[in-house]
Amino acid sequence: MTLLRPLLLLSLAVPMAAQANDFPTTDRVEYVLECMMQHPGKQEYLYKCSCTIDQIAQAVGYDEYVEIATALRHQGLRGQRGAEFRDPAGVKAMASKYKALQEQARKTCQVP
Repeated sequence: MTLLRPLLLLSLAVPMAAQANDFPTTDRVEYVLECMMQHPGKQEYLYKCSCTIDQIAQAVGYDEYVEIATALRHQGLRGQRGAEFRDPAGVKAMASKYKALQEQARKTCQVP
């Protein structure tokens, strides 16, 4: 009975840890590939870029990541379609949050 209790507690903790790091593998790979394209020919960036997305995944959940990354990615769109991403203060704040998060993660993982 004494062994059963710690195993039960451990089994409850594992799903919580998995939920805290819920980024799909395909999105992680996409991030790493985009990051590596910025540093062509340097294999070391496979590890550094992987570290960066891991840092981001620890800081925010996947749904928030999608929102803030999309906000930043579409800041440069021109015309009427781009206005939805450039003008609203909330979207600007999301883009700024992602920029800061990404900068901190890159600094931690030594990605220039």
